[in-house]
Amino acid sequence: MINYYQLGGNKRLCDIVVAGSHDAGITSGGANEQTQNLDIFDQARAGVRVFDLRIAATKTSSSSSAPVHLKAFHADPKLMFNRDKTGKNLGDFNNRQGNVTTTKLPLGGTFGMGLPDMLDQACDFLKYNTTEFLILKFDKCKNWPLIAEICVSKLGSYLYTGTGSLNEKTLDDLKQKVVVLFTQAGLDAVSGQGHTSATGIWGCKSLTKGGSYSSTYDGLQYIGKGGTNPLDGKSDMGKIAANIAKQGKLMRLGARGTDPEVMGMLYWTTTGLKRSIQDRDRTMWGPNKQPSLLAQLWEDGFGEAIEERLPVHMSPTAYATGAVLKAFMPNIVMVDFADIQKGTFIHGLNTTATTMLTDAARKIAAARQSKRGALKGLF
Repeated sequence: MINYYQLGGNKRLCDIVVAGSHDAGITSGGANEQTQNLDIFDQARAGVRVFDLRIAATKTSSSSSAPVHLKAFHADPKLMFNRDKTGKNLGDFNNRQGNVTTTKLPLGGTFGMGLPDMLDQACDFLKYNTTEFLILKFDKCKNWPLIAEICVSKLGSYLYTGTGSLNEKTLDDLKQKVVVLFTQAGLDAVSGQGHTSATGIWGCKSLTKGGSYSSTYDGLQYIGKGGTNPLDGKSDMGKIAANIAKQGKLMRLGARGTDPEVMGMLYWTTTGLKRSIQDRDRTMWGPNKQPSLLAQLWEDGFGEAIEERLPVHMSPTAYATGAVLKAFMPNIVMVDFADIQKGTFIHGLNTTATTMLTDAARKIAAARQSKRGALKGLF
């Protein structure tokens, strides 16, 4: 089991690099739908600390009296068909009658694990790993009030409560706790029900398109965004390249005057509506699910994400700036098909020697210079 607390209880979230699970609840479906093989408990054991969850409600059968359940989904939210229902049987709430928005997914979409089971698994993990923490990031969801209610009820004493920027919370603050993050849409939907960070529902704000960091914001503040065109018809290598280009651009935007406490969220993922997500994932990580040393990962785009967060006067190839280079490493690396090899590699980035970072940057810089020289010789 990967342990983050061993990095030091005084380490802040914004000081460390953790693995994140993209579409964490989608452990089944077609090759172009499934994004994970492990359930929440085993993803956590493999080192995942941030879980990307999209939740919607679906009936268990076509019967009008069938219970409605909250489940993870993987689909383009703009193509989903949603319908508000009254007096439905809410299976996740002891079959009480209530109002709910049910969802039908478009072609290429799928439902995954149920939310109650995922919450139970989060508690089980922390029951046996008392110094660790988990972050559940809810986004693009339906039925936010029901999600808040079940999170508060299921997580109980494991639910992290408080105020202030999560970016600056320490591992001592967070140990044996689950942090529940809602986007602004979610916070707006539950604002009249008394759900705040003090009761365990924190905010999650992207500063990708602008905005200033605040130490008094009750939630997580980050730079980053996942996804490429879901209808992209390019080759697998082309889609991987498109994602690398997008991630580099986002990191460049975030680097301009960004407060160092703002967390970088790098999506090392390539989901789409066509072809196998896992096949592309294997290509990105190599045959051993780990890049060939740090240089290969750097060359494939991860290094660009680090470089672009650096102040403009800092050179990634200078040993004197190695510590600064490491400090600007993305804090959350979102992956598909989380496993122990990926989790170990990402955890290891916290203890990677700064000389390895600069050596990797130098190797790639030399290769690029050589390539430019060869191209120049052709003209």
